Order: sequence, then structure tokens, then C-alpha cells
Amino acid sequence: MKRTIGNYFPIILLVLCGFVIVLLTFNGWNYYDTPIALRAFRSDYQTMKPSGVFSHGFGIAGSLMIIIGVSSYSFRKRINRLRSFGVLANWLHFHIILCLLGPIFIIYHTTFKSGGIAAITLWTMLSVAASGIIGRFLYVLIPRNLNGTQLTMEEIESEMKNISEVLQGYPVGILLSQTIDITFARFQPPQTFWQTIVTIIQLEISKIQARNKIREILSWNKIAPEAALPLKHAALERAALTQKTFVLGQVERFFHNWHLIHLPFTIIMFITLIAHVVVVILLGYRWIF
Repeated sequence: MKRTIGNYFPIILLVLCGFVIVLLTFNGWNYYDTPIALRAFRSDYQTMKPSGVFSHGFGIAGSLMIIIGVSSYSFRKRINRLRSFGVLANWLHFHIILCLLGPIFIIYHTTFKSGGIAAITLWTMLSVAASGIIGRFLYVLIPRNLNGTQLTMEEIESEMKNISEVLQGYPVGILLSQTIDITFARFQPPQTFWQTIVTIIQLEISKIQARNKIREILSWNKIAPEAALPLKHAALERAALTQKTFVLGQVERFFHNWHLIHLPFTIIMFITLIAHVVVVILLGYRWIF
């Protein structure tokens, strides 16, 4: 199984968001730690308040991140002329990064207090970001090719056949196949929502167990590195595909229903964001221009 940015994406995202939070908090900690009623008496109040140069800039930066993140991925996904412009999975990563960093900047723009339209915008934005995390989790449970396109059942079967041919070429490969099959033998496709949740967790645990057994088998048999690497990749890919096919039907339904929820919240977010910006402009607030 070839390693791509998707394998390390959760770690990259966590480190990046953590770094931004630490940086923004460190910069304004004394102000944020001051009770709201006393902030107006601080020397940095004019700069740090939501309409101040510093925090206002956070709001503009966060809004632009969300707009660019949503529009770029949506255009790449839906406009035929752009389908050859980069790998869709990488555009999704770009979308997720900007649409998680954007709300973080906007939270610091509010200086941890908000009301009226701004509060509606903020909480709608956070709801969209939270649902986006769920969507990413469902997305990776659906078998896809390197371009991020969902595999059909025929393509999954073809991929499994190709993997089996690689493994069957070595005695240890046959052992790897048998080990993977035994690890997942007890599972049946779930029928209900809660069965699916429990099965997904159990399958993830079994995949980790299978991965450890694969490494142990290759280590015990002292396979040469040039032969061990393709066997390891093939075995890991077989384990991942086996895991995903058990819950594929239910996850596809979850993903469809997730879209039905995520899209309206996104539209509401943009409507309230536009309303907030219009009100700010009508009230005469400006940034550096």
C-alpha cells in the first residue's frame, strides 16, 4: 500500500491547527485572559477588540480561508474542465485545512465573545467544521483510487484479484492472505446504525491487529527487503479493502445523508456571513483600507 499525503493528513492537520492556536493564543493571551468588562481599560484594547486592526484582520483572514476552501474544492469537483487540474483527494485536503483554520481565526477575531448575527455565523461555522470532520472520517472508509474517485464493486474485486496474484506468488504471501482472512472472518455486514458504528470500531481494531501480524510474519520468515516490501504493501492493501467492504453499503448511506445535512448548514453559514459583513460595513467599520 503506497503511502500518500492522506496517510499522514490527520497528523499534519492536528500539528498545523495546534501550531496556529498556540501562536494566536500566545500573542494575545493577556488580553483574552482579561475579564470582558475590564478589557476596555487595557492599552491594547483598540487593537485587540473585534473591530480593531489585529482581531479584525483575523476575521478577514478566516473568512477568506473558508471562501477559498469551499469554492476551490467545489469548482474542482463539479466543473468538467478542471477535473484534470490536480488530484481531487489533494484538493479535499486543501479544503479541509482552510475550512478548519478559518473558524479558528474567526474565533480569535471574536475575542471569545459574540452576539447577534455574529453569534449565528460563528456557531453555524463551527457546526459546519464539526460535520466536516465527520465527513472526512466517512470519506476515508469508502474505497477510492489515488485520484480520490470511489471504486465500483467491479474495481474493488479487480483490485483484490491483483493483490491476491502478488501474494500467491510466495509461500509467505499465502500465509499473509490466510492470516488476513482469519482476522476478519468473524465479521458480517451490519444492518442498523449502531451495529455499523460498533462494527467500524471493531474493524479498525482488527486492521491494526492484522497489520501487526503482517509485520511479525515477514520478520519471522526473514524475507529479503526487495521481496518483503511489495508483499507488505499488498497485504496491507488487502486488509484495508477487506475492512472497508464489510461496511461499504452502510457508509455510503451515511455519506449521502451527511451531504444532505452539511450542504444546508454551509449555505446558512454563507448567508449569515454575508449579512454580518454587510452590517459591519453599513456601521462604518473598516480595517486598514
